[in-house]
Amino acid sequence: MNAELLAHRVVELIEGASFPHLDPTSVIGVIALLLAGAGLVTVRDYALGGDLRLPLLAAEPFPRVEASIGVVPALGGLTEPVERQLHHAAQHPAVDLVVLVTTAAESGLLPRRIDGVPVLTAVAGARADQTT
Repeated sequence: MNAELLAHRVVELIEGASFPHLDPTSVIGVIALLLAGAGLVTVRDYALGGDLRLPLLAAEPFPRVEASIGVVPALGGLTEPVERQLHHAAQHPAVDLVVLVTTAAESGLLPRRIDGVPVLTAVAGARADQTT
């Protein structure tokens, strides 16, 4: 599966989930469990080099690994620490695409690319209360 297809799957899973707490640690924990339950391999606090960490890296299981998706919470919007984290993640060879997780309706204001790496936005729980 290529990076965009995998990232869209990750976004759909995130937006369909319910989050009991909307703090970054709790949100990443729920997303990690959700993605692992969907059959993806997840690594929390993925080392980017030095003391820099990516909150979550998700990929298809071996041997199908074609892409890796970085997941970064931006629950308070695009702050300076989040921007720094995005730039470091985008420069790492293991990250093919980044999914920013937000709670804000103004998520359309977030970047579509960081250092040439595509960025998708997932609104935490956006579709969790909708019935189909």
